[in-house]
Amino acid sequence: MFKKLTIVLILLLAVLSMAACADKDTKVVTNLPEQVEEQSVTLDDSKEQPDDSKEKNPKAAAENSGKTAAAKDKKNVANAGASDKEPAAAENKKPTPKQAGVAVDRETYKGYKGPVQGEIKYKEGTPADTNSSSYKAAGDIESPYHVNLTVTRDYGHTKMFGKEVGLVKDEVGMEVMFRNLDIQTAYGGGFVNKINGLESKYTFYTGSERKKLDWFYWINGILAPVGVAEYRPQSGDEIWWDYHNWDVTMFIPAVIGSYPQPFKNGFLGKNPGTVIMYTDSFQDGAQKLKKSLLNQGVKEIDTAAYNPSALENPGKYYILLGTWGDLSAASDLLQKTNLKNKLIGVYVKFENGKIQALNTKGQTVKTFDDTTGVIYAFAPGIGATRPTWLVTGTDAGGVQAALDVLVNNPSSITQFFGAVVTPNGVENVPFMN
Repeated sequence: MFKKLTIVLILLLAVLSMAACADKDTKVVTNLPEQVEEQSVTLDDSKEQPDDSKEKNPKAAAENSGKTAAAKDKKNVANAGASDKEPAAAENKKPTPKQAGVAVDRETYKGYKGPVQGEIKYKEGTPADTNSSSYKAAGDIESPYHVNLTVTRDYGHTKMFGKEVGLVKDEVGMEVMFRNLDIQTAYGGGFVNKINGLESKYTFYTGSERKKLDWFYWINGILAPVGVAEYRPQSGDEIWWDYHNWDVTMFIPAVIGSYPQPFKNGFLGKNPGTVIMYTDSFQDGAQKLKKSLLNQGVKEIDTAAYNPSALENPGKYYILLGTWGDLSAASDLLQKTNLKNKLIGVYVKFENGKIQALNTKGQTVKTFDDTTGVIYAFAPGIGATRPTWLVTGTDAGGVQAALDVLVNNPSSITQFFGAVVTPNGVENVPFMN
């Protein structure tokens, strides 16, 4: 009898061990490719550029991830993105509270009905409108914690939704979306396929109907390298979704439209600090910008003379202040950003002493002379979470114009991917075709 019991225990331990290994290997489906370094355009010439003919794209990568995980364990795929602190299946779902205020971790959230469990509630498939009654927003909550949730289309040119919404401590970003937006998910619930009636034209389409039109999202102005079902927002974060064509620019690692983020909150709960680096003529301007950022809640910020070598492996967020000629003369990196502009999400180009403002295809739409400034951000690629910002122009007047926007009228660049500052106002780039 004792031997039989021993054998049963050994078999039970073996089964549990195998289950643990299977769980460990399960992949999380996100709105980004799995192998981001290989699929994104970088500023490193030693790496091959993407081959468009092979259709490397966020949807295909996510689909492959979903199929691989499904082959391993259908149940785990259905729970992709679920956290250790959140119920991962319907049988573990918390009962819907009946009281007006719900206490969670000693905080009270009015109107909170528990985790939405979107991967179970929201059906998948096409056409998405067939399931439209299944993915209505559950409703916002009152909370001591908040995030700013923004939804736009066409590179920020059209706003669809924008509101400060309630946050439950330690929940994942997908729950914030389920409460405030009408969404459809794909690939087991970890992939956002449709928001407020606007659907990906890639996920469930084939042939001539398939188009490179998709949803992408940024956290505090930095393209998220994790899926929203995995990301845990911090109070004060800016969550920005934009729907756009990615025929030319596959990924845009950094945008300016969440200013004063990322300098205020950092990224995923980490803030390396900010340094404003200035050329000789703009030391006073750097001090004014520093004061302005401090007034907006940025806590760790310094100023320093421009050091181009610091950009090669940034340890902090850098804001560069100076004319393009002075900034780029000693920096191969900045010269590369000027050449690869459209491939890395930079939609201005400096050439022959002039500024060219580009459209989504990288084509010049407008050319500007003196007194025009630009503000834009760049990073080497996906996963590079310390972007560099430029406040620059072809002459001192243009730099000052761009600086004045950040110091005196920062709201004018809200939801801008990049900005061209002229005597006539501030324009969002890229321009639409």
